[in-house]
Amino acid sequence: MGGVWYHAARLGEVRSGSLAQMKDRTFFVSVPADARFLRAIRSFFQPLLTEVFGDATAQMLILALDEACSNMIKHSGEDAAVRRIEVHGTLADRSVRFRLPCFCCPSDVPNIKPRDLAVPAPGGLGTHFISRIMDRVRFEPDPESSSKIALVMEKDVPKREDSPHEA
Repeated sequence: MGGVWYHAARLGEVRSGSLAQMKDRTFFVSVPADARFLRAIRSFFQPLLTEVFGDATAQMLILALDEACSNMIKHSGEDAAVRRIEVHGTLADRSVRFRLPCFCCPSDVPNIKPRDLAVPAPGGLGTHFISRIMDRVRFEPDPESSSKIALVMEKDVPKREDSPHEA
């Protein structure tokens, strides 16, 4: 059951007037639920995000994604030997969407919240970063598992000045 699985859709362009717009691209990464494999997720998405959003924004998005995946490893009550982390990504011209199925149980959702950074206490720092970096974070029922909730994180980002997608 081990190993890293990748799937990437092809990049296409749609001509609209004089501007070339990128079609939405979808990606899927699946790794064992082990911190040693988080690098594969970061390495896969880093160049894709940098291409569209620039290095600084891409690094922030990678941080949010990494924190979400780390939380799945840390807080999962399941056997890590058989559990996997799946990331479904959609990269559009001005936004990115990550969907992590089987993120948590419905009863966990009320306990997932960023903490007040003025109060020194353990926990909640990763969710703080996620909520600050992403424009939208929501939990939705997971159609793959009726007893689980999926995490969806979205970010709208203005196009870079030096974007290769501008005409």
